[in-house]
Amino acid sequence: MSFLRGWRRRRLRARPFPRRWQPFLSGIPLLPFLAPSDQRELLGHIQVFLAEKRFEGAAGFTVDERVRLTVAGNACLLLLRRKTDYFPRMRTVVVYPTLYVARYRRPGPGGVVEEGMEVRAGESWPLGTVVLAWDAVLEAGFGPGARNVVVHEFAHQLDLEDGAMQGAPVLPAELREPWQNVVFGEYLRLRASPRPTPLAWGLESPAEFFAVATELLFADPWSLRAHHPELYGLLSRYFGWDPAELVRIGG
Repeated sequence: MSFLRGWRRRRLRARPFPRRWQPFLSGIPLLPFLAPSDQRELLGHIQVFLAEKRFEGAAGFTVDERVRLTVAGNACLLLLRRKTDYFPRMRTVVVYPTLYVARYRRPGPGGVVEEGMEVRAGESWPLGTVVLAWDAVLEAGFGPGARNVVVHEFAHQLDLEDGAMQGAPVLPAELREPWQNVVFGEYLRLRASPRPTPLAWGLESPAEFFAVATELLFADPWSLRAHHPELYGLLSRYFGWDPAELVRIGG
């Protein structure tokens, strides 16, 4: 990162958070449970994100400040307590008003490539774009059974920071071997012997597995911890905090 960019980001993070944006923070369900220092850090990250990323509406949708704040706030949860760039390969967020139909192309059984159309709530592209459905964004929560499509799609952007979406973000040296053993190991075990788990819908690929696990960590950490404690522990170590302890469910 250049000196000028670092200086500009420090100035943005140090600015007072605009009062007119305060009401829109309600769209970040995890925010009220954060420590004051984490809240201040998040507000600083939001200001950098909004200064550097472009938003576009699709299918006639108008992107206003509420949309921008809600997306930026949930995405920046992934940056807390870590030295990382601001999703450096991602430049544009495209927002649809509701679930949308998109074409897919993916490997099928026996090496056959499957193609078709499917309804989506979001997607993350390697060439700099995240696509989101606003009605799905509004469903974000923090509690048992909750989901967060923004966290899910921006987890893919973390995965892409090294140039490849393969189920592993840029890792410190001490986490590389545990990541292979725990994250990829759990993925392969579940693929080989499926069982009821909140990660069942992430078995399409290692990249999807990481995104689903990260979404659970920030939306329903208790389910992830109960079903996959070792994976939960490693993700908490990587992100630098323990979301399940922010609210104690069941006493």
